Amino acid sequence: MNQLLYMLFSRNHHRLLIFALAALWSWAAVAWGNDSIPFLYRSHLYVTACIDNEHQANVIFDTGAASIFGIDSVYFSASGWHPQDMGWGRTGGAAGGTRVRVILDSTAVSIGSLNSTYQIVPIFKLRDVIDCHVDGIWGIKDIEQHPLEINFEHNFLKHYTDGNPSLEGYERLPIRYQDHRILVQAEVLISGKNIQGWFLMDTGAGSSVSFSAKAAQQFGLESLPGKRYIKDMTQFGIGDKAQEEIVVMQSQRIVIGTDTTSNEVISYLPEGTGAFGERDYVGVIGNGLLSKFNLIIDIAHNTLYLKRFKEDQPFKPSYDFGFRNRTDIGKGWIVSSLTRDGDAARAGLQLNDRIVAINGRPVVDYTWLEEYRLDRLPEITLDVIGTDGESKQITLSPALRW
Repeated sequence: MNQLLYMLFSRNHHRLLIFALAALWSWAAVAWGNDSIPFLYRSHLYVTACIDNEHQANVIFDTGAASIFGIDSVYFSASGWHPQDMGWGRTGGAAGGTRVRVILDSTAVSIGSLNSTYQIVPIFKLRDVIDCHVDGIWGIKDIEQHPLEINFEHNFLKHYTDGNPSLEGYERLPIRYQDHRILVQAEVLISGKNIQGWFLMDTGAGSSVSFSAKAAQQFGLESLPGKRYIKDMTQFGIGDKAQEEIVVMQSQRIVIGTDTTSNEVISYLPEGTGAFGERDYVGVIGNGLLSKFNLIIDIAHNTLYLKRFKEDQPFKPSYDFGFRNRTDIGKGWIVSSLTRDGDAARAGLQLNDRIVAINGRPVVDYTWLEEYRLDRLPEITLDVIGTDGESKQITLSPALRW
C-alpha cells in the first residue's frame, strides 16, 4: 500500500496526496480502527486536514508546536479562504520570534475523526522552512485526557478517546508535560562525554538529536575531539533569524529508557535562538530517532510507552547539500544548506542557488519520492541558476561522511 501511495506523487502532489490519503484512510480504518489517522512519512508526518468543511490542506503533525494549528502564507493566498476578522501577533520557533498575521475567526479543523476549533490561526511562511509540500502545521491539542499513539511502523496516529491501546512489548518511561510540550529523558555519549537530561520530543524536527546553544556551551561540545562538519543553513525554522550555523558530529550511543541507538549523527547550534536558545531542556529529539519506534503518549499519567521496531542502519553515501522544493513559486529547488568547505561548496554551489534540472531532467518533473531519495543516485549533474542570475552546471557524487 505504501509503495502504491508513493508512486502517486508528481507535480500535482497536493491533489494526489489528498486522493491517496483518502484511499489509505479506508484501508487504515479496517486495519487499525475508524479513529486511526494515516500519515505519509517524509522526515515529517503529513496528514490531510479539512478547514471549515471547505479547504483541504496537507499539514505536518508537530508535537513541538504546542496546541497550534497554523497555515502557510502561500497556501492561504491561493486557497480562496477569506476570513472576516484578522490581526497580527508574535510567535516563536526554532529561529527565534517573528511577527505574523493571524486569523481571528473561529476555525473548525477536521483531521480524521478528530474535530477541533481554533480561535486563532497564525499564518506562517512554512514553505520557506520546509518546502512546497506543506500547507500547514498541526500541534497536539486536547490529548491530556486520552492516550495518543504515533505508529511509525504502519504510519498512523490514533487518539484513544474510547478504550485503551495494547501495551504489549512497550517500555514505560516517565515524561514531563509542560506548556503543551512533551519532555523525555535521554542520555547521549559523544567523544567519550556523557550528556544526560530532558529533551523535547518533536515530530516537527527531521533530525535525530539536536542540542541547544545553552547545552552546547554548558557541556563544552565545541571542545570535544572527533570529526565534525559545519553546515550553513537558511531559515532553520520559524523566526526572524535567516541563517544558522549547525555543527554535526557522530554520537557513540543514544539511550532512551533501556534502548540504545549506536553511531547516530547528532548536531548542536553554537548560536541557536528560539527553541534552540535558552531553554529548560537540553535539546530536541526528532524523527530521525523517533521513527525507529512506535510511541504511545499518555499525558494523564505522565508516561511514554516506547517499542522499537526498526534496527540501526549503517551509514550510506550521501550528498552534502540540502534544498527546498519551491516549484510552487518557480521552477526550481532552492539550495538551503551546505557543508562548509564540502564537496558541493567546492564545486561552486551556493546557498539560495536555484536547481532547475538534475541529470538533464527538469526538477518540476521529479516525483516527491524521487526527490526524497536523491541520495540513491550514484552521480548527479545539476543545472543551476546562481543568485547572480548566471547559469552553471555542477557534477557531484555521494560520499560516505562517517
